[in-house]
Amino acid sequence: MKTREIFLLLLIILVGLAISVYYSGRIHFLELNWPEFLVEGESFSFEETKRIEPPLPELLAVNNPRGEVIVNPGESENIEIYWEKQVWARNEDEARRKAEKISLQTEKTASELVVKPFQPEGEKIRYRSNLRIIAPASLALNIENSHGLVSLAGFKKARVHNAHGQVKVSHLAGELLINNRHGDISLDDIGGPVEIFNRHGEIVILKALEKVKIEASYGHLDIDEAAGGLEIKAEHLSVSGRRIKGPADISTSYEPVDLKEIGAARISNRYGLVRIDGARGELTIENRYSPIEITNLEGNLSLSGKNTRIRGQSIRGQVINIDTSYDNVELEDFEGETSIFIRHGNVSAQPASLKFKFNFEGSYSSLRFLWPAAEKASTEISVRSGKILWQLDEPVNQFESNGETILRAFWNDKTAPLVRIKTSYGQVAIAKADRQAQKKPYLSLAWWMR
Repeated sequence: MKTREIFLLLLIILVGLAISVYYSGRIHFLELNWPEFLVEGESFSFEETKRIEPPLPELLAVNNPRGEVIVNPGESENIEIYWEKQVWARNEDEARRKAEKISLQTEKTASELVVKPFQPEGEKIRYRSNLRIIAPASLALNIENSHGLVSLAGFKKARVHNAHGQVKVSHLAGELLINNRHGDISLDDIGGPVEIFNRHGEIVILKALEKVKIEASYGHLDIDEAAGGLEIKAEHLSVSGRRIKGPADISTSYEPVDLKEIGAARISNRYGLVRIDGARGELTIENRYSPIEITNLEGNLSLSGKNTRIRGQSIRGQVINIDTSYDNVELEDFEGETSIFIRHGNVSAQPASLKFKFNFEGSYSSLRFLWPAAEKASTEISVRSGKILWQLDEPVNQFESNGETILRAFWNDKTAPLVRIKTSYGQVAIAKADRQAQKKPYLSLAWWMR
């Protein structure tokens, strides 16, 4: 390879790396400490104030090209604006001349009041615009900004569009829409619907009284109380949440989902743990290549997985459906009509009672079933290329049919069996659910599968 070709290849790699790092949010070219000849010296700050008196329209719109926007409610009907212009120049006199060319414009119509910095065409001035605004709480806000903080508190409703900066919103009476990237979002006490679009940033929501809808990637979501439900469409977003009263619909990948005290939920994940502790309502969960853990559920349960380990404890529902492969399943203290379909994995099941049907179908799979004390249920076990261990005192009828070993217990020819177990290339053990087994169901299963 020629020297020129090697140089071109290295240049392409460096450009690609720079673009990748920029879009990842780890570096902002315009915010670096560039050499003096590139940024034209050091920064100087100049301040102005402006008052806007009534009558005021319902909407306050702020279009800030770069800097900070902080808006707080005031007691008067006026709007007070405190503006800081941060200008880069070789000296203070040059900075002042540049700053005088930048003005803060306000345009009032019947529907909105627009506040925006203005720079004459053809003038190349590097500056930041930091706005501190005090306005009546009855106003709605529409904020556009970049490379800086946007902070709002105590208004009617708001729309925020920001880039490379943090967004903070609290005590909002109505709806909130946020479009952000490369920055964190923090919300507290939002009274209306919430819709968030974010890339490369953390999202924290402390209280939302209506539905929360989020589209995000590459970050973390922590939500505490969503009274109106939760909808998430994400990639590479970890999710933790508590007190989600309404229905939740969550789709993410490569990161865990960890929820507590929730209502009905539908969750889809890939390569990330799904853990639920305390749910009241129907759960439908799909996962691949990572575990599912369910504890303290009152509602129906449907689990679907591939290469997915499943653990469930303290489950009460009408229907429990599990379909997985290439990993183990452990169910303990569960009650409801249960169906388990598994391939290339082993199962330990300890129902709270036998009031409901239990159906197990496996391939290259074994089952250890811990029988509740003093319970009786019509049972049929069918195993091909495996064996059956019956460890109860009840006598059984065991025979061979078409290459299968079939065992029947508590049998009643007039009714279908409550417990139906069928597997191939595996083993089935039926044992009493004693205290030792309750403490170590996985150890017992591991011993059985040696």
